[in-house]
Amino acid sequence: MLFTIGHKRIAWEDRFNRPTVGKLRAALDTESTALFDRFRGRVMALNGVTEDVAWHGACWRWTVEYHTDHSDDPLAVIVPSPADLQLAVPMERAFARSLPTRRMKRTLRDGLELAQDPFDTRWGVWSIQAEGLLHDVVDLIERKLRHLTRQTK
Repeated sequence: MLFTIGHKRIAWEDRFNRPTVGKLRAALDTESTALFDRFRGRVMALNGVTEDVAWHGACWRWTVEYHTDHSDDPLAVIVPSPADLQLAVPMERAFARSLPTRRMKRTLRDGLELAQDPFDTRWGVWSIQAEGLLHDVVDLIERKLRHLTRQTK
């Protein structure tokens, strides 16, 4: 499905023109924009986190990646799809297994399932439609950052 504004393809889909974060944000609805802004604010406040725009193929298209010096992989990725704002977190199997999933909310656990056996992916993925889940995913990202920091010391 292609998303357009008038006759022009939105920045999120235009593979051949690298967008700014602002252009990716512009295609979101009001509620998603507020969640996008809250997420960015919380993650950019973490020590040593940087932000970059990256193409992730036909599924995620243009994304906003968050990086640290502790790993070559992104700390987290926000997928600014106008139809489904998503957060994704790549996780090592050891980190995913170390998480206290029984104490986590069901919606957070559901997104973590893809990053664990028997699946071949290492990405936890969540559709973000409410502040509560956003808060839980950011807490997970903070936990991941602490894990990475301990590994590199």
